[in-house]
Amino acid sequence: MVAVLALLVLALPGYVFQRRLRRRTPEITRSAFEETLVILFSGVAVDAVVGVVLVLFWTALGAFPHFSTLVTDPRGYLAQHLAEVVLWAAGALSAAVLVAFLAASPRVGEWGGKFFGKTAEQRKRRDPQKSAWWLLFTEHPGMRVYVGCMLADGGYVAGYLHSFNTSVTESCDRELTLRGEISYRPANAADLVVLPRVNAVSVSAERIQLLTVTYVEQAVAEVSETAPESPDEQVS
Repeated sequence: MVAVLALLVLALPGYVFQRRLRRRTPEITRSAFEETLVILFSGVAVDAVVGVVLVLFWTALGAFPHFSTLVTDPRGYLAQHLAEVVLWAAGALSAAVLVAFLAASPRVGEWGGKFFGKTAEQRKRRDPQKSAWWLLFTEHPGMRVYVGCMLADGGYVAGYLHSFNTSVTESCDRELTLRGEISYRPANAADLVVLPRVNAVSVSAERIQLLTVTYVEQAVAEVSETAPESPDEQVS
């Protein structure tokens, strides 16, 4: 029971941190051993920071458990102060999970870069290797991304980006999805047409020969999900 609780305290903050971090970073393939170490080390780091802060705070309030007595006489101490220890442990774990969740926020990374005087370009160069898709689709966070795909058979399909595979490994089994008005031009055809009654489409990376990206102002894209003028002009 003690081992399970210790594992929960060490691993849960690290798991929450890594889970949220994955939503804004490329998916990196790790072995099970590496993944376990990353979660544990992240959890230990968060627990250490939170532990120091809580010790200073609760010691000042006089509500801090006497760990020396808890270690030397755990049964006796728990018998007399069980509620205090349980509440303190639950509060510490909740605080650690909250700190881990906030630490993985994109704004924390931006604030950290600004605090150390790094520009966006410097932070980008220091980032781990990212896939070409990730760089293109996340280059301008405040913009909608309009994607045009020249297909292997000579056809062309375009639409607003809906989702994409975040794996760093650029394998052919990846795919992206497009939404809004889907424009399509078959191979050897001259005209680009909007597919009727089609709201989304999936495109396999294996079928893409050339991929173009147009960044559209959020306000413009919200008014209409139709294609911006420039991509249509380029492929018509």
